[in-house]
Amino acid sequence: MAKPGKGLFASLFGPSRNDRFASLLGTLAATALETAKHTRETEAQDVRGIVELEHKADAIVDEIHELLDNSFIMRFDIPDSMRLADDLDDCIDAMRKVALHIEAYRPHIPKLRPEALELLDMGVTMLTHIQTLVGMLAEPRLSLTKVREVATVVDGLEAKADQIVSAYERRLVEEYSVPGVKTLGFIAWHQLFHLLEQMTDDANHCAKMILSLARKEA
Repeated sequence: MAKPGKGLFASLFGPSRNDRFASLLGTLAATALETAKHTRETEAQDVRGIVELEHKADAIVDEIHELLDNSFIMRFDIPDSMRLADDLDDCIDAMRKVALHIEAYRPHIPKLRPEALELLDMGVTMLTHIQTLVGMLAEPRLSLTKVREVATVVDGLEAKADQIVSAYERRLVEEYSVPGVKTLGFIAWHQLFHLLEQMTDDANHCAKMILSLARKEA
């Protein structure tokens, strides 16, 4: 006897909840991309604006959690769905941390260096791809091939980000190895690049989670 398809389960357990989840997650992904673009455009100087976007995202995440907490069976595993929402939220949290760090170390970070701007650009690109992946969750069935293609691009960008950070750290060590140079500047820049790298890691986690959902549905 043939196993019932996912469409049958959707009709039995309320496809509206699945649709609502996809819609909320799409809004969250759009907010993450909006935050990334604003962070880049302002060079992470607008702390208030970035924090406001984070609060907007937190409200969406709370709504997603409430939806999932009150659902019995969903198209995707509920723990995986929650983890994906939290991963997207982490991307926005990372940008907030970048802005707060720059504000705190203003005397030592008067202007972002080209490598930092490149990483912010990369964050915008990665979250653009994440928005595409999240949009696929609203389709009747995930295409593993299409999801894998986009996720591979995101993974490649994250690897490039790691290379940028690694190369910059070596130059930073050389720069601050000169006698008499204040070490607080080293701490400020080193921590900033760690936070920027975390932003790209979080974006890659989102892509990997959606790829995992596609594999489970295949």
